[in-house]
Amino acid sequence: MRVAAVSAVAAISVGLLATPALAQSDTGAHPAGTPYNCYYTAAEPQLSIGDGHGPNASDTTTLAVKEAQCELNSVMNRHVTVDGWFGSGTRRAVVDFQHYCAGITDDGIIGPNTWSKLDYWWGNGKDCRY
Repeated sequence: MRVAAVSAVAAISVGLLATPALAQSDTGAHPAGTPYNCYYTAAEPQLSIGDGHGPNASDTTTLAVKEAQCELNSVMNRHVTVDGWFGSGTRRAVVDFQHYCAGITDDGIIGPNTWSKLDYWWGNGKDCRY
């Protein structure tokens, strides 16, 4: 019995260590069970090319860029680097999502409408493979 309990604790510990995304702040803003654990922030400011301050910054804008990058990767199976920089690769993914998935103006800016669509697609585990 004691061996089983120790094994269960060890298995749980290994499982937690193998999922580093769980260590990020879980604001409870996103549903559990989505393909990617995108829990950088619940803040959704308007974002556009040039926003963010890189992988080591923790300001609201940078965390929101990481959140968007992670959600875009999940929804579109893209390989946008989740680095907190809103560069050309992130912009291209945003434009493609807006045009092919959400059916909204494809301006490359993540505003309230794009956040809403992106959160819906990501939160419901939907895939957009165009």
